[in-house]
Amino acid sequence: MFAKAAFAPFRRLVGPGAWKIVAVAIFLYATGGPAVFARNDSPQEFWNQQREQPTRVVKPAPKTAHKPVRDFVPAEATRTPGAIGGTPIEPTFFINVIGDSLAVNAVDGLTQAFADKPEISVVGHAHESSGLVRDDFYDWFKVAHDLAAAKDKLDYVVVLIGINDQQVIKDGADSLDPLSDKWREAYGQRIERLIAPFTAAHVPIAWVGLPPMRNERFSADVVKLNELYKERAEKAGAHYIDIWDAFADEDGQYDAYGPDINGQNAKLRGVDGIHLTKAGARKMAQFLEADIKRAFEAAKPQSDIANLPPDIEQAAVDINAQIRREMGVPTPAGAGASAEPVKPLAGPIMHLTAKASSPGGALATLQSAPQQGAAVEGVLAQGAPLAAKPGRADDFAWPNL
Repeated sequence: MFAKAAFAPFRRLVGPGAWKIVAVAIFLYATGGPAVFARNDSPQEFWNQQREQPTRVVKPAPKTAHKPVRDFVPAEATRTPGAIGGTPIEPTFFINVIGDSLAVNAVDGLTQAFADKPEISVVGHAHESSGLVRDDFYDWFKVAHDLAAAKDKLDYVVVLIGINDQQVIKDGADSLDPLSDKWREAYGQRIERLIAPFTAAHVPIAWVGLPPMRNERFSADVVKLNELYKERAEKAGAHYIDIWDAFADEDGQYDAYGPDINGQNAKLRGVDGIHLTKAGARKMAQFLEADIKRAFEAAKPQSDIANLPPDIEQAAVDINAQIRREMGVPTPAGAGASAEPVKPLAGPIMHLTAKASSPGGALATLQSAPQQGAAVEGVLAQGAPLAAKPGRADDFAWPNL
């Protein structure tokens, strides 16, 4: 049934008599023709041989293993601190922040401000609920003395303290009421006492004033405290930083919102009306950045030749040696040896404003111009025109008739 169905189209094309011939030809072509049967006794034997042959399995081509791409870093990068593959940059300048919970905000703001300078580190010593009144609760004077005495990782000090100091000061048997005259005198002495160890150790110190507070009575007390901080801190040798206007409105009163360091209006104060948000802390740090950067630059060594990578250091030595040779200056004792050969790498240095001299040392003189012909002398020196040649374009004489 299958054979009849398969050859049905050919029967319609070639007619009823010839379709069998076509079917045989197709069969012989598909099976290999008479040559196949010539190698076998019968068609049945041919099909038996085909069944007995093993099935050929085509194995897939082996996958090519891709070697991982090896990243490498130039050798010079390993000598550059902070570069890819190089050693990390170690902090060399340390900012120490002391004070109460507002000093915690100062640590956050300064950390943001110097995030792109790994050589500057911010060290926080802030202690919440502390102040200068209750030294029995937390003794800031001992902390300051110990920090200054050790002078370990101490290059700059920031003080922000006072929000917990509206309390009675115990002076022996006396109790001094907050912000009274005696209280102000005793508190002023404590300000100077806190600063003294750092100034004695020649460590720059910045005392940050308090910002306005949402509570009006509290804010009025803060104004008086800031007056004390400015007077006594500057007297003791500290730099007073006033941040009041940066966190106040046009009338100088508390404002929870204001422009951030990018000039965008942002919430600067916390929900308690005392502390600072992240944007507020960053804004406060902006008032300290300039002074800290000046101290950082001043603390750098004057000559960094010893800290340069070896190749740059040798290049600097070679340049200095070449300049000395050209200027005829002897090499000083202790100067690095030049790796360059002792030969001129360039011509002598010529001063643009110096007078030229002859090889013998005499000043060069103006050379006299060579003698010219009479015609050239008349044209160039006297401006007389050349005589026109007959027939030339400048010959305007009338022709002879």
